[in-house]
Amino acid sequence: MAIKINTEELKTILDITPSEQNIMLVGRHGIGKSQILTKYFEERGMKVVVLFLGQMSAPGDLIGLPTKNEDTGKTDFMPPYWFPVDDKPIVLFLDELNRARPEILQTIMDLALNRELAGRPLPEGSRIISAVNDGEEYLLTDLDPALVSRFNIVTFSPTPQEWLLWAKKSELDHRVIEFIQEDTIWLDKTPDAKEGADTGLDKTPDRRAWKRVSDIIKGAATLSGVYSKAISSIVGAKAASAFLASVSAHKILSGRDILYSFEQKKSILETYQLHELSIVNDGLYRFLEVENVPEKDKEKVVKNIEAYFDY
Repeated sequence: MAIKINTEELKTILDITPSEQNIMLVGRHGIGKSQILTKYFEERGMKVVVLFLGQMSAPGDLIGLPTKNEDTGKTDFMPPYWFPVDDKPIVLFLDELNRARPEILQTIMDLALNRELAGRPLPEGSRIISAVNDGEEYLLTDLDPALVSRFNIVTFSPTPQEWLLWAKKSELDHRVIEFIQEDTIWLDKTPDAKEGADTGLDKTPDRRAWKRVSDIIKGAATLSGVYSKAISSIVGAKAASAFLASVSAHKILSGRDILYSFEQKKSILETYQLHELSIVNDGLYRFLEVENVPEKDKEKVVKNIEAYFDY
């Protein structure tokens, strides 16, 4: 069984793992693997090349096209578009590794072991990271144990709280954030979905899908009519129904509500049950972690924090 890690632990593992050791991330689709990795390495000045191996039909898609070397009379391979010819290290992110054709996997074997492609070495300091989907709902290729042994394997399972913090920083629509904050089980699936079940063309929610919902509804005051159908097309009918019902029913007070107008909102707090107060606490801490309180508001915010916790 692979070791399970969250986002912060993944970053630490990337920090401590030598560049010559390969890492394989196991996880569901739509949880942000490529986005998190790209941001992490670009912040450190490294170029990230994402290769979707499931879309490659022949080894030439990966290693480049053969050409005759006029000097030697032998066959060389032209470097593919992504290969670094400036000798600067890159991060090679091999997505959908277990969707690749067997002949593609043979090429990856040499790349993972010798860190070279058709005899052309990767620049010193380059990283190789792969991602695989795990579950019966995916059409997958069995991986050779010899290939698997060339990777350090971890199951990537970012927490809902990490996603909520990212969503706040990325300014997703507040209704999406509040809905997931109230019931995080809707973040990655419908509550009655069986683990690993084949959903076919039935839409189910995931983190990437909720971002798309936010993009569509942002700026819309009401979510009736075609908005309902658009949301259903992204996260499925069950999740859309629960989301729209939540939006219509009531809105849990946000961290901003507490910090800027505690006395005016106090009467609403008195109607909340324990789990709703817990959600308010989460929103308060998330606001303090993400937002920069203007100097002119700090005295009021400090006063309201004290009043809230006294309450």
